[in-house]
Amino acid sequence: MRLTWITLGIGCLASVIAALQVRQGIEQAEVRQFAFNCDQVALKIQERLGAYALILRGGAALFAASTTVERNEWRAYVETLRASGSVSGVQGIGFAEVIPPEELASHLARIRGEGFPDYRVRPPGARTLYTSIIYLEPFRDRNLRAFGFDMYAEPVRRAAMNRARDSGDAALSGKVELVQETGTQIQAGTLLYVPVYRNGAPTDTLEQRRAALLGWAYSPYRMHDLMIGILGDGESHAGKTLDLTIYDGLDVSPAGLLFDSQPDRASAMHSPFYQQRTLDLHGRTWLLAFDRTASAPGIGNAPAWTTLAGGLALSGLLFGLILAVINTRKNAARIAGELADKIRRTAAAMAETRTLLLTVIDTVPIRVFWKDRNLCYLGCNTAFARDAGMTHPRDVIGKDDHQMSWAAQAELFRADDRSVMASGLPKLSYDEQQTTGQTTWFRTSKVALRDRDNAVFGLLGIYEDITDRKQAEEKVQLAANVFTHAWEGIMITAADGTIIDVNEAFTRITSYRREDVLGRNPRLLGSG
Repeated sequence: MRLTWITLGIGCLASVIAALQVRQGIEQAEVRQFAFNCDQVALKIQERLGAYALILRGGAALFAASTTVERNEWRAYVETLRASGSVSGVQGIGFAEVIPPEELASHLARIRGEGFPDYRVRPPGARTLYTSIIYLEPFRDRNLRAFGFDMYAEPVRRAAMNRARDSGDAALSGKVELVQETGTQIQAGTLLYVPVYRNGAPTDTLEQRRAALLGWAYSPYRMHDLMIGILGDGESHAGKTLDLTIYDGLDVSPAGLLFDSQPDRASAMHSPFYQQRTLDLHGRTWLLAFDRTASAPGIGNAPAWTTLAGGLALSGLLFGLILAVINTRKNAARIAGELADKIRRTAAAMAETRTLLLTVIDTVPIRVFWKDRNLCYLGCNTAFARDAGMTHPRDVIGKDDHQMSWAAQAELFRADDRSVMASGLPKLSYDEQQTTGQTTWFRTSKVALRDRDNAVFGLLGIYEDITDRKQAEEKVQLAANVFTHAWEGIMITAADGTIIDVNEAFTRITSYRREDVLGRNPRLLGSG
């Protein structure tokens, strides 16, 4: 009888320990999920600013395709982007022109002749070089304050403009206060620049790029508006559970504060979820500080309580079993059989769950793989195994990229994997592959796998074939370029014959301006 009570005590103690371990596991899982959400936010910011840089490059391409770009052409380009929803959160898209001092007077006369008699370059004063914002769309509200502003006269903006000019790449400025601010609800700002060079001018060397500079395509961003455009407002799931603060540079200081999603929070203390990420964005480094909001739902401890209750119940059951054995042996076989059956059902359920998980991974059309720290494969799905030249996923386990069908590119892939595990940041890449005269595009996502101590122990990768999508985008771009730059006059009509668009060659050939023919019938060309 004494042994029976000792057994009960040990069972209860084991139940408490197991419940504590389950609770610890839940907390660690919550932290891992929070870290994953932080990674996704950082990736979304990086992708969005990369997309904005491409949009500015498209603006620069307008100048590369012609000798001059008129105000209405710039407006049409930006309105097309805004209609497509590509520039949510962007204050505007503009062009700042370079003005040598000896050409300042002719520049003022030209712009005033476009219908802006009060136009001037601000701030006033003699300088070795002037610039001026002459295009900024949408050209209304706050953006009107920026018309004629010389950004090159301000040191922070000038540093980014020089970096873009000399490198030929996009450059992000440090923290500034935009001229669009009206004195109320002031937000921190930043600007993204892409250099615009003269059509046909050589740009191979630093001196050639400086000599060929026409100006900059640029976008100003009010940080709160920008982040709302990227992440959504405070009513979104991320806004309710995730507190994000962004700093310009690596110092957590009020001077570098760009954005704070919870400026009114009462406590400055960090929760156990607090994490940081750094982003290199077009020559600037942003520090992203993440924390869990006070309104976020608490950690669910129901599984821990269930484990404790189950453990205590099992301990009580074992206690009763031992008592039953002591009192009568005749029921021992029946009780043991019931327990064994319960264990078998539990094991079967666990096996079924594992089989279901593997089936889901194996069913998706994308390729999935995971590696250990030495970059040997721990597993994959069937689609990946076929790409690797194997017949079954188990044939991939234990091998590395040198033993796959892409052995010639093994070191390139392994170097990329090492960089993801070393940085701890997720990576999204687009790769082009040439095979038998055909081009195939792949989109690859990689993320480091971490253990309970947050140490990287491997890598998870997913890639998919996006060739059809890429070819569709290229066809759309080609069609747009053909329409815009063709020497032949092109006219697009609706089903009823109403003209909905014409290209520049049409206006040159027919002498009809675009606005004169929109909405009319092609019969006007036969009027004599």
